[in-house]
Amino acid sequence: MIVVPGSESDLDLTAALPLEYLERLLLQNRLFGDDVRLQGLAFEEGKMVIITSQPVLIGYPVEEEDIAGYLAKLWFKPLRGLHLGRPGALSFYRDLDEVAAFDAHPGNFVKDAEGIVLPIDLILLHASEALQEALNRYLG
Repeated sequence: MIVVPGSESDLDLTAALPLEYLERLLLQNRLFGDDVRLQGLAFEEGKMVIITSQPVLIGYPVEEEDIAGYLAKLWFKPLRGLHLGRPGALSFYRDLDEVAAFDAHPGNFVKDAEGIVLPIDLILLHASEALQEALNRYLG
């Protein structure tokens, strides 16, 4: 999925192109030290399917405060009032490298036995200039 400016008061998610999805996986690996791997491509019912793998993450549930704290340590700022992805999901932005993170909710994170928060499947992307401008109104 990719974020695109909607009307002047909102933002919407649209389906990502295959290259956009792969870029998102690379960001996941780079930002969070993950090990998502491209295993191959297939076609099912006339549609391309991207096959990936990643290590099994065994952990415990997290709270929204855990998510916000973890991302704050990585210099992400909350986008207050912007909920893209699952209803109520949190959104964040890091101006250091112009990366936006969406769909941040407890189902996309776990906490390991040492208490370390681990992201699983965020919607990550490099924000275009237009998107950066649109996100400014959500920065607290």
